[in-house]
Amino acid sequence: MGKVQINFDRRKSLENGMPIRLPRSKSMAARRLILDFIRGCKEERRDLPDCDDTRELSAALQRLKEGVSGSQYDLGAGGTSLRFFIALVASLENFDGIVDCSQQLRRRPLAPLVAALRRAGADINYMEREGYAPIYIKGKKLKGGEVEIAGGVSSQFISALLMASLLWQEPLHLKIDGAQVSQPYVEMTRRMMEDTDSEDIEPDWSAAAFFYELCLIMPGNNVEIESLRKPEESVQGDAGCEKLFGLLGVTTNWHPDGNAALEGDGKIIDSMARMPMALELDLGKMPDLVPALAVGMAVAGIKYRFYNVGHLRHKESDRLMALQMEMEKIGYSLETGDDSISWNGRKLPVGEDEVIDSHGDHRIAMAFAMAAARTGYLTIDGAECVAKSFPGFFEELEKIGFEVRFIKG
Repeated sequence: MGKVQINFDRRKSLENGMPIRLPRSKSMAARRLILDFIRGCKEERRDLPDCDDTRELSAALQRLKEGVSGSQYDLGAGGTSLRFFIALVASLENFDGIVDCSQQLRRRPLAPLVAALRRAGADINYMEREGYAPIYIKGKKLKGGEVEIAGGVSSQFISALLMASLLWQEPLHLKIDGAQVSQPYVEMTRRMMEDTDSEDIEPDWSAAAFFYELCLIMPGNNVEIESLRKPEESVQGDAGCEKLFGLLGVTTNWHPDGNAALEGDGKIIDSMARMPMALELDLGKMPDLVPALAVGMAVAGIKYRFYNVGHLRHKESDRLMALQMEMEKIGYSLETGDDSISWNGRKLPVGEDEVIDSHGDHRIAMAFAMAAARTGYLTIDGAECVAKSFPGFFEELEKIGFEVRFIKG
């Protein structure tokens, strides 16, 4: 895809009558695929999201079902998929193979998960760089028992251990050292482990956040989202975005057919923008909402400081650095610390023909696409990365007033 140029036509946006169709949650899908494998489910799921991460995990698990061992498994760029798969195969007797991933994902650490699995008895060796993929695993039935892991590491490590422990000799007694980040994702895992009915995978609340961002940027616009599960009924922690954006002035009206209508209230948003002090938010439990909030709030003029977000430096990109760098290009000076990101209202001159770098990160690309509603147009390089979680993202934008043009090269 290369570069994509995005233009916004407010008139077309106001005429919109088509609801947005979100992808299903890839976080739920990864957990469901692992749990279905462990429980020996034979039926192929029909409700999986059509995105890169889910396809790659599904293909790897299919090879496992076929008894393919002694070979290499490539989990692509999906951090969740990679970590869940490692814990699974380390716990499978007769597994013998190499687990690898994309060059980008090779830069993200595995050491806390591997160390915890080794304490449970796993046979895992690093093949190149200590603490990172690729790794060689000789699977076996792990002993289980008490396993300690730091709370400040990725929740994916904890979820991986919880699900794999269903195969262990003894129940897992997880000892978490320190405050736990992204706790709602662990709660999602526990709830899905308890769910033996294999419920449908919900539309993705993390993706919905970008349409809330649009309504924050463009008050008065109404965006309808199809079949979004109400927060009180959802297992997704990011369903908390309804409350967060509601605080900022974006209302959610639930229709009898299950659709959600979003609209920014200009009076509330303007009053938030006039506040002299920054709004302080602990986003440690909902880190995936940071790109949408960081871009949307600044463009709407609302000062903020987000804290407990240091682990965002180890996602598909260093998201704190990426947000700081790319926001400068559209005129906003952000500040970052080890564990925080903030905007104090300071603006910068905007250069001509600035191109936003996606940093290969789907959430960065989607967050900045919405900023085109205020800037009028925007060019994003590396926009194909949205396929990681939302392949149809740009097609959905065209329903609500955006014009999207793909530029090769």
